[in-house]
This record gives sequence, structure tokens and C-alpha cells, in this order.
Amino acid sequence: MAASQTKELWPIRRHIVAVVLTGLGVFAVAVVLLWLALGLPAAPSADTRLNVVKIALSVVAGVGGVVALVVAYRKQRIGEAAEARERGKVLNERFAGACAQIGHEKPTVRLAGVYAIASLADQWPEQRQVCIDVLCAYLRIPYEPATDSPWYHDEESEVRLSITSVLSDHLRPGAPVSWQGHEFNLLRAVLRSADFAGIELTGGRLLLSLARFPGGWLSFDGMHVSGGEVWFGGASFEGARVTFEKAEFSGGRVQFEGAAFTGGEVSFRGARFTGGEVDLSGVSVDDYTAPPVFDEWETPPPGLLLPGAAAVAE
Repeated sequence: MAASQTKELWPIRRHIVAVVLTGLGVFAVAVVLLWLALGLPAAPSADTRLNVVKIALSVVAGVGGVVALVVAYRKQRIGEAAEARERGKVLNERFAGACAQIGHEKPTVRLAGVYAIASLADQWPEQRQVCIDVLCAYLRIPYEPATDSPWYHDEESEVRLSITSVLSDHLRPGAPVSWQGHEFNLLRAVLRSADFAGIELTGGRLLLSLARFPGGWLSFDGMHVSGGEVWFGGASFEGARVTFEKAEFSGGRVQFEGAAFTGGEVSFRGARFTGGEVDLSGVSVDDYTAPPVFDEWETPPPGLLLPGAAAVAE
């Protein structure tokens, strides 16, 4: 951005020549108009010559003033460009440092990197999506949680839980800095636990296609989808507890095509379907042996598409 700002500026010589030529043009027009106003005299009177001199002096003073303004304007623009370059340099250095932290072998350093990236995303809207991509890319790194750890929890799970908490905090109403409208690519992510409760999606995309939830609990309780897209295509819910209780779907699209509901618990108790589309119609019958739990109804609410025509209310 700083480079483009300086490229837009003319060379100082061209600027001044343009201003001087403009001033001379104004002077010439003024003389012609004055001559016409006096009835085209062949020999100008002393008063006319005096007026022409006054106009010339005014034009010279005006041109000098404009040249001073041009020089001041250029100094301001060059200063702004230099400041922008310095800011960009500092932010890029912070970004490199945070990326080095998030790739560190020690989990405590990785945690520091997570929050450093999040802070940078808040302060750097031009590269916010890049910062979000780094956090999401970490969750896409292959990982097998230690199922024999206390509470099914280990150091790596803590890092991943912190990342999902950072994402959620920026998607909840009232967030100091909102990340609404961005893309959160968690394709093939492995999540033992995550708290997405209360998040709101008004646009952008949350991609959890082919994600795995090996045990643990993922909460989307109170989630409000009013726009954008949420994809769970091909996700495996086996062995996990995933809840959408009291969630509201008033717009956008939530897609479960190819997802596997073969174990664990998926609950939509208390969820409201007031618009948009929640589509489970692409789930195979063979992958629907442990279907989600919904409130009781006579017919599925509008916008909720279930596999075949079978009701799954319990």
C-alpha cells in the first residue's frame, strides 16, 4: 500500500511545471476577459495597464502559494507512505515471530503463538484472513489424541481448544473485534473438544467437512446462523458428543452431506429452524444408524431436510 501511494505522486518538477502553467493560463484568461470587458481597446489606458499588473502580481502570488501547498502535500504523502511502510514492516516481523512460536515443540510456546496471531489479526484487518488461515491450518495438522489421558485431555488438545476458543470469541455477538464474514477452513480438522456455543454467523464460511471428533464434547449450543455457510460434509461424529441445543437457523446454509452418524450423540434439542437450510438429505442410510436427536414434531420444520422421508424425532 505504501509503495502504491508513492507511485501515485508526480515528480516534484512535473508538479511545479503543471502549477506554473496553470497559473499562466489563468493569467492569460484574465487578461483576455479584461480586454473584452473594456471593448477591445487598441491602446490600453494607464488604468488598464495597472489592472493587468495587479492581476499578474496576484497570479504570481497565487502560483507561489499553490507551489508551497504542493510541496507540503507531497511531504505529507511521502511521510504517510513511510509510516505505512514502517507499520507493515513491524506487523510482518510480528507475524513471522508468531508463526515461529505456533510451530514450536513446546506447547506453552505454541499457546503464546496462538494468542500472538489472534492479537495481530485484530490489529491488521488487511491481513486478518491470513492470520485466521494460520490458526485454522494448525487444526488441520494430523493428530491422534491420547485417549488414555485424564479427562481425555492432553497438551496438544489444550492448544487446539485454545485456538477454537479464540475463533469462537471473535464470532460471538459483542466481540471487541468481530471476525464475521471470513472463512474458517477446518477441513479434516481433528478436534477432541471445542466450545462454539453462542457464536453467530452472518456471512463467510465455517468449513468442518471431513472433520473428526474422537470422543470429547463439541458444543454449538445457542449458535445462530443467519447467513453464510456451515459445512459438515463427510464429518465423522462417531464416539463424540456434538450438541446444537437451542441453536437457531434463520438464514444461510448448514450442510451435512456425506456425514457419518454411526455413534456418539448429536443433539438438536430446542433448536429453532426459522429460515435458511439445514440439509441432512445427503447422508447415506448406512451412515445414519445413530441419527441426531430433535424435538418431537408431526412434520419436520421448514428448512430442515432429512435423509429420505423418515422422521427422526424422539
